[in-house]
Amino acid sequence: MTRNALWILTKARKKELAVLHELLSTLIDQAMRTKNLSVRRLTLYIIERQKMEVDDLRTDFLDFCLDQMIRIEEPPAIQAVCMKLAYRMCRFYPELSAELKRTLETMEIDYYKPAVKCVRNRILSGKLK
Repeated sequence: MTRNALWILTKARKKELAVLHELLSTLIDQAMRTKNLSVRRLTLYIIERQKMEVDDLRTDFLDFCLDQMIRIEEPPAIQAVCMKLAYRMCRFYPELSAELKRTLETMEIDYYKPAVKCVRNRILSGKLK
């Protein structure tokens, strides 16, 4: 049931999703807590579509994203969206951006799927906005 509701929300327009910004912390908690990979992926995708400001930065969620994006056993979709979210959170602070860049540069990229490689390369080249 939760998965179906989340899937429907992934089809919503930005204006419709803006209503969920009040629930951003709840969505983040759900993404970090759930064991269901489909629920995690869909929740992360909804979070990624939310407007993220400096006040929305949660260090526990940043740590979660940094961990998930490099885990080989995670599905590529989760790795890629976590990488995008980590980038969006780190961009507010130069020292965090530098740490993310170092992490991305030290990844053994041969072990990752094309989706993850693509997001990594877009971040490192400055093409991800």
